[in-house]
Amino acid sequence: MIRHFTKIGVVAASLIAAGMISTSASAGGLNLTVDGVRNASGTIMVLVFDDAAAFEQLDWQNAIGYADIPARMESVSHSFSNLTGGPYAIFLFHDENGDQDLNVSGERLLEGIGASGADTATSEPSFAEAAVAPGDVAVRIFYDR
Repeated sequence: MIRHFTKIGVVAASLIAAGMISTSASAGGLNLTVDGVRNASGTIMVLVFDDAAAFEQLDWQNAIGYADIPARMESVSHSFSNLTGGPYAIFLFHDENGDQDLNVSGERLLEGIGASGADTATSEPSFAEAAVAPGDVAVRIFYDR
């Protein structure tokens, strides 16, 4: 997941301008819970994809959903009420220091990362492995330190 990651600040600004940030609320659509959040610093930044190539390259310009969720110890939730089709693949990271970038030191993650279908921080699931249907979905966030 790390090798395809691009500066997320551009992602946030572009998706906000395009009106793609969804609001929390509705029970319909894709209801995401992020488990394993280690602290309440910063935000959990989430990208949702419905296209295999876009997900596998983390092509944020082709994400169909975006959320910037205030971090909370252990878990956070967000509803993408407009995402009712699917399948979808989810990529996320914990931006603990608010710089809108996934911080790494060499190959070591300094912030948490996760994706649907991932079972470790270094997992790089294909779209087929990461595919989830609308409804309740849980994604685990992983940290190196």
